[in-house]
Amino acid sequence: MIRNAGFLSAMLLAGLLFGLPARAQDQPLRAVSFSKEVLPILKTSCGKCHTGGGAKGKLDLSTYAGLKKGGSDGPAVVEGDPGKSPLVTSISGDKPEMPKKAAPLTKAQISTISTWVKEGAKNN
Repeated sequence: MIRNAGFLSAMLLAGLLFGLPARAQDQPLRAVSFSKEVLPILKTSCGKCHTGGGAKGKLDLSTYAGLKKGGSDGPAVVEGDPGKSPLVTSISGDKPEMPKKAAPLTKAQISTISTWVKEGAKNN
């Protein structure tokens, strides 16, 4: 019995040291919500220029439909690929292109939008 307990303890320790399956630290526990998390960021940070019929670049970021429609430069998001999504790339980096006349988005805000795009840019 003691020998079995020692064996089990050794296996448990080995599993911990060499990676038993565990929850990935970089994966969210729930999906990012467009309406509750992404849209408020867009309205606050982008709404002055990208709202309604007179939206700059014909890109209306005040609704999901407007975001999905895209603007004069094409789609704003590529579902599942933040790196190819103009919305994400324009707000990211050391000197983000957008928003032009406002403070840059925080890392947390950029992460929220990027994660939402990575998750498929759903209307949730």
